[in-house]
Amino acid sequence: MLSKDLEIGFIGIGKMGKTLAVALATHGYRVTACYTRSSTATSELKQLLPRCVITSTSQEVVDQTNLVFITIPDDLIQNYVQDLVVNENQGIVHCSGSLPRSILNNANSKTRFTGMFHPYQTLAGIDSSAAAVGRLSGITFAIDAEGWLLDQLISFGEALDSRTIHVPASDLGIYHSSAVLVCGFLATLLHCAISLWEEMGHNKDDAMKAILPLATSTLSNIGNLGVLPSMTGPIYRGDIATIENHISSLISRTPQIVDVYTSLFQASLPIAQQLGADSSTISAFETLIKDTLERKLKCAG
Repeated sequence: MLSKDLEIGFIGIGKMGKTLAVALATHGYRVTACYTRSSTATSELKQLLPRCVITSTSQEVVDQTNLVFITIPDDLIQNYVQDLVVNENQGIVHCSGSLPRSILNNANSKTRFTGMFHPYQTLAGIDSSAAAVGRLSGITFAIDAEGWLLDQLISFGEALDSRTIHVPASDLGIYHSSAVLVCGFLATLLHCAISLWEEMGHNKDDAMKAILPLATSTLSNIGNLGVLPSMTGPIYRGDIATIENHISSLISRTPQIVDVYTSLFQASLPIAQQLGADSSTISAFETLIKDTLERKLKCAG
């Protein structure tokens, strides 16, 4: 069944469904049926994929296609698919990075061709076919499937100019945690940094003008040099006095940021040791963390 003539359908047209449907169609795949309850998504899809049929039920997508992508919120997938009747040779795939493909099994389904196809990428801000293709190019897709469906998912990755890696169900918690650290929590860190600029009296725009070039340069260094050579800052210089000043300032002015700072500080210590920090410096840093926790407890009391 491995072919670009495969009829592909999508149930759920949010960021994930829209981006993947448009990217696959742009690369010559036949995205023939989609289901969404959102009038906004329906309008966008009609513009981006005018030949795609917008069905009135999700079962119609299953009935009209060979391969169905379930692209609805993770918490809804397992219950949602229970009512779908899937034939024995059809493929059904979800795009969650945290759920095993086994959640697609149900009493009404005769197929053994279930799969996972998760882009290790953020999909916010996609508003055109070119943007969809560009966002999914050169990235990594986590996949899990069997038989023809496995081959098809690998083929999708190749067509999108990306790579695919097999991630078994036992590794999904670790895999998806890494994605959240890189994307969601990176945004959280930038939000925390912006709040510190606001504490100094600057607005968000001014803060972003200062923060983004630094963040972008850091990521560029990591891409060019690697992670360890890009480690900078007072921790890696053994500058205890600077760290003490940071923590004192945060406790007195932005206590909500203290836990974020000290947690990252603590996570950085093994790296500093790996980069050559001596045991006395590491010990002094560990004492500083302990003292900080005690100060916080006293303030809370």
